[in-house]
Amino acid sequence: MSHDINPGDRIRELRRRRGMTQERLAEAAHLALPTIKKIEQGGSARMESYNAIARALGKTTLAFATPAAPTPGDDSPDTSLAAIRAAINPPTGITGDPLLNLGSDEPDLVMLGRATKSVSLAYYADRYDDVARLAPSVIRSAHLHVRELDGRDKDEAHRLRADILGVAGRYLIQVRQHDLALTALRDSLRDALEIGHQPLAAAAISSQAWALMRQARFSEVEALCVRTADEIEPRMSRATSDQLSAWGWLLLRAGAAAARNNRAEESREFHSMAASAAARLHEEVDTAEHLMFGRTTVQLKTIESELVTGHPDRVLEQSEHVPDDVGARLKTGVNRHRIDQAKAHLQTGDPGAALEVLQGLRQDAPEWLRYQQAAREVAEDILAAPKRMPSAEQRELADFLGVPV
Repeated sequence: MSHDINPGDRIRELRRRRGMTQERLAEAAHLALPTIKKIEQGGSARMESYNAIARALGKTTLAFATPAAPTPGDDSPDTSLAAIRAAINPPTGITGDPLLNLGSDEPDLVMLGRATKSVSLAYYADRYDDVARLAPSVIRSAHLHVRELDGRDKDEAHRLRADILGVAGRYLIQVRQHDLALTALRDSLRDALEIGHQPLAAAAISSQAWALMRQARFSEVEALCVRTADEIEPRMSRATSDQLSAWGWLLLRAGAAAARNNRAEESREFHSMAASAAARLHEEVDTAEHLMFGRTTVQLKTIESELVTGHPDRVLEQSEHVPDDVGARLKTGVNRHRIDQAKAHLQTGDPGAALEVLQGLRQDAPEWLRYQQAAREVAEDILAAPKRMPSAEQRELADFLGVPV
């Protein structure tokens, strides 16, 4: 088959080869008939819709990916992230060196460590405006420390720069600046490798995988994480918590990618392996990625993959066994899980319960919720469900998330 046809043509051919009508495909994929018609006529759709169609046709999601030029859009410069762009991706001169104005302050590793921690705390408290304001100066300071110090002090400067670039990369993923995030995470990985810090290196790769998944690069993510996990696989009988969590998170990323590429069996295998690592830990532990890892984290990620692979009933059933008291450090993971619950309620025909979940998230984590595309998609589907005027609660949520009514 020619590789220059669009996804709609590919889907139509596969559907006809299987003797399926558009109505039958829509039913098998649990999608609305107009969605199938729109895609086959050359329109675009959400990645989860392609995933559902691929599952119904017995294909991987990426079977529909076709190289093409991006759609023309507004070329106005985005100045809101100018400072962090300059710190992470400065211009490069004829010598190959980045052109950075680092000033002439004296290095102070203690102060740099405190500043790095403050940015990390702001990120995990969902204070994204604070991250945007603080991170550029901390990154520039880290550059200065690496340039000016030597010996063990230089190693510590590399460690702190790897840390702050990792936090910046994760923040940029949240605000959908994926290419810039990948630049930050690449440099974080280089610093970690420079000093032989395996947990930090694994954290940079794990975050890189997250950014790549946001770009629908599922096969690459699975291959990257599996290869890295194979290289760092710990000996269970004497593995440290850092080693177990680094290995476990790589397997969770691989499982998430496999699920999104309609490789459900492989996804379950990766999650089972991650569960074996979590079983060695007595509680959720902090990782070099500033994420938590343990049995509850694996449980949440396993439930997420059940949703992706088309089992909303299992999501709601397994959600009943998620512990109520998970602690503040698991807050973001639990919030993502709550969006999965809202999706599952929608897919099982209960938009009212889905709305209730999003309203709870708006009360508990408004700053975080504003940046969640998945939440906006749930809100769009809630508004599309009834054939009557949206309620006041639905309109308020739509206004908050920027969803047209």
